[in-house]
Amino acid sequence: MSFKILFLDELKGFYKSKIMIILWIGMPTLSILMHYLIPSTEGFPVSSLVAILISYISGMLSSAMISTSIANEKNNHVYDLFLIRPVKRYNILLSKFCAVYLCLIIATVISLAMGLIIDILTIGVPSQYFLEETFKSLTISFSSMAISCSIGTFFGVSISSIAAAAILSVYVGSQVSAIATLPVLFIESLNSVLIALLVAIPLTFTFLIISIVLFSKKQF
Repeated sequence: MSFKILFLDELKGFYKSKIMIILWIGMPTLSILMHYLIPSTEGFPVSSLVAILISYISGMLSSAMISTSIANEKNNHVYDLFLIRPVKRYNILLSKFCAVYLCLIIATVISLAMGLIIDILTIGVPSQYFLEETFKSLTISFSSMAISCSIGTFFGVSISSIAAAAILSVYVGSQVSAIATLPVLFIESLNSVLIALLVAIPLTFTFLIISIVLFSKKQF
């Protein structure tokens, strides 16, 4: 079974899940509500706040979702299909990771688009400075979400308890993904986008590789 087939199957399952419905509908709605619920943002682009908020909420939910999905499938012996058809184990994990991450990207883009529309209607076209800051926030968000998803994959593979996998994924994921932003908070001269990518890429690949190695040694 190829990666493409597994990816499309996972994508179909994830985008219909309750958590993704919350992200796809709830986050854009939150973009609208933020303009009215936080009056102190007057003159400050809603899109910038949305990009920052998304990185925390969506990363937290996605790490829990992917970890519980893997743990649940292990407990329900879904992976017994290895005995029936030839399936490369790493394709299963990578397809889950990519499906969740793509859904997050779509939800993020929709939410950010709503924020930009609100900005244009209320304060006019945001200045180049705010657009650049929004882009930076968005890049950091994608970096944090990649780390959170990879950590969720790791705990889903290594822990059988669904509850424990979810709790650890959310807690550890939020703590580790914060590493992508911490250096910039202390040294303002650092390039936030570059730092986020330099932190996220190796961490994400490390957790995914460890997860694949552990998963390949599991007995089903």
